[in-house]
Parts: sequence; C-alpha cells; structure tokens
Amino acid sequence: MSSSSLSGIRLGPMTLHGATVVLRPPRVDDYAQWRRIRLRDQRGIEPFWSSSPLDWAARHTGKLWVRECLNARAEARAGRRLSLVIEVDGRLAGQIELVSIESATGSAEMGIWVDAEVARHGIGGLASAMVLDFGFGPAGLQRITAPISPANIATARGAALMGFQREAMMTRYFDVGGARRDHELWAITNAAMPPKGFARRWIDSHSTHHPETPRPARPDTGTATPLSRTTVLAAVARYCAGRALHRLDPLRAPPAARLIDPDDPRVVLRSRHLLDRSRWRVARIRNRAALDPDPSAPAAVWARRHGPVGWLREFCCARAGLRSTRGLVLVVEVDGDYAGECRLFDLDMFDRNARMFVWTDPAVGGERVRIAATRLLLDHAFTALGLCRVATAIEPCDVGSADIAARVGMVREGRMRCFVGATGRRADHDLWAVTTPMAPG
Repeated sequence: MSSSSLSGIRLGPMTLHGATVVLRPPRVDDYAQWRRIRLRDQRGIEPFWSSSPLDWAARHTGKLWVRECLNARAEARAGRRLSLVIEVDGRLAGQIELVSIESATGSAEMGIWVDAEVARHGIGGLASAMVLDFGFGPAGLQRITAPISPANIATARGAALMGFQREAMMTRYFDVGGARRDHELWAITNAAMPPKGFARRWIDSHSTHHPETPRPARPDTGTATPLSRTTVLAAVARYCAGRALHRLDPLRAPPAARLIDPDDPRVVLRSRHLLDRSRWRVARIRNRAALDPDPSAPAAVWARRHGPVGWLREFCCARAGLRSTRGLVLVVEVDGDYAGECRLFDLDMFDRNARMFVWTDPAVGGERVRIAATRLLLDHAFTALGLCRVATAIEPCDVGSADIAARVGMVREGRMRCFVGATGRRADHDLWAVTTPMAPG
C-alpha cells in the first residue's frame, strides 16, 4: 500500500490488559466525547498544543470538529495525513496522526494525545506502536519523527521506550502556549522494526507491568449535545468556502520576480523562465557530483533527466510558489549569467516553518555568491513570506556548506539519521536553522 491510499484506514483491534483498542477515522458523531475529554483535560493538553487567539472552549465547538473531520478525510485522500481516533472498548480515548507524509522520502511526523483516564496504562504506547507498524509496513515509510516539548517529560519517556531517539533541539520550532518554543526532535527509522512488530512487542512488555486499564467514562450529555443537521451543514459550507479562498493566498502565487543584493547588485534572485532550460541543464550536469543522489549511476541517466521533458516537469511543478510540489524556486544570476538556484520547500501546516536548499555553479560564482544568494533568500522568507523559521540539512562531510550556514546566522541543532536531503540522497544530515529575527552574520 502506498501513502496515497490513506482514506478509510482502520487499525486493530488489539487487546491490552483486557481493553480492546481500535484506531479509526474520526466521525462527526464523536463530537460529544471529544469535547468532554478535551475540556476536562485542558491543563494537560493546552500547554503543548498550538497557540490560538480563541479560548480553549471556543476551540472545541461543533463547527470546528466538523471541519477537523472534513480536513482529515481530504488530507487522507491526498496521502498527506493519517488522522485516527483512539477507541478503547468502543469509546473515544484520544487521537493519533501521521502528518507531513512524503512518499518520495518515506517520512512522516507523529502526534498523539490520550484521555487522562487511560493515560499511564500503556494505551498511548500501544496506539503509537500500531501506527508505527502501519507506517513502516503497508505505508512504506522509512523514518518517522516526533517534535516534543522539553517540558513534556512523560511523552519523551514514552517515545524513548518505543525506540525513538533524540536527535536535535529545534530552536523556536513551534508556537505553543502563546509563544514559539524550542522542541526536541525525536525520530525512529524502519531499521528499528521488531521481528513481530512494535505493537506485539509493546503488549508483551506491558502484560505484567501495569494494572488493568480503566475504561473511559461515557460522555456527559450535559457537557455537549449531539450536533444538529443545521450545524453540520453550516460547517461543511464554511469549510468548502475556506478551501476555495485558501487557493488564493499569497504563498500559492508565483515567486517574486526579482530580488537584488543591496551590497552587490550583480547578484540577483529571480523567478524561472522557460528559456532557462539550456542554462539549467548545463549547470546541473556540470555540478552532478553535488546534486545527484546516485553519482555512481551512468552519466547518461543524469543527462536524460535534464532533457526537455525533465525541464518542463521541473518548471511546472514549481509554478505555484511555496505550496507547490517543488516549493518556491528562484534562479541565482551573476551579471546576467545563470549561476544556480535557491529553494524554499516543506512548508509546515501552519505556514511558518520551511526548509531551504541553495546550490551555485562554481564556474559562475564562488562562495561569496552562494552566501549572498542565501542571505537574499532568508530575507525574503522572513519578510515577504512571513516565515518564522528556516532550516537546512547538511551532510557532515560537507564542511563548505556548514561554514556558509554559520556565516548567514544559522545554528547547528543536531544530527538526523537516515534523512533524505534536498538532493534526494538518504544519509545522516546535520540540522541547521535560523529563526526570525535573523542572527547577525
């Protein structure tokens, strides 16, 4: 099964301490239980949840739950997100999801919250294990990450028990509790897959270590009543209108036409032109060693990928700007000569974090040009695009790129194992990042 077939996924049932655990897609009629649990457990969830101008109760209305269900289905059909309800003995007891799913790189990010009534009894761990089995099995993923707040000690402990490893401390990674805060990057790869799977290992290791799992309480009908047909229809209409407007936002627009380095006007970043094909092909073939994920393959294969069809595909995939498949791509020019390209890509679900990749042709511009291009790209990201954090992945042996990252104000945050970099090469990569306001270079 590919990650493009995520709609209608149901995992389980599995049994732990006599409790039956099933993971299934969210339903509109889950609203009453979802709202009751989330309001009751506010103190345990809100400090680690995304910030919002709304108060906690206003973030848990019927309309917002309907929108959540609709969005989960749409993202599952697109293969970008697997959002599931944790059900214990037929009652909602939390949610778990894989987001930012990328079939090309075999990666995804996991998030989970669990009803406090069943927490610390292994239910969250079993749900995580079931998702890992699916992710590394039918979905074909190779690496799954989890950003965890340093204050969330219980979640970090559970991640370590599952086999996740702490790889980095990501500066100002996520906006929680009203401010952008540091988060630890935890990750696990398919190499950690137990012979019988994560879920079976979890059940075997917890069969004698925990008392019987308490059952979640039935919903208090006085806290939230079932949603009316009118409420559901109104929420659906608003959701559809919102998706239509979302397509018109600036981040989907074609990239900025021209960015000029004020200190060296010869260095320019501009949008691609169809007529760039020949210069793009020459520069890419000349710099194959740095750009090809498999430099040992025959040179003819690399050259064939840069023919007219390859260029047209590359050009069209990036026309929608930062939200496109390739992200925002800008050409680096020096005195009018094609000197390389810059990319901003992997925009997160809150439109505030992205990754960066810059390559320049040494035959046209040296280190100075690459530094100037990187500074221009970061300035554009933090001003015109409104990003808060830009990261890049650099292989440990690439000392030159690490030096440039440091000179433009980026900080090394850790090392990511079996990570697919911007060139498509899977290897260990150092994580470098800068947040706004930019550090002085």
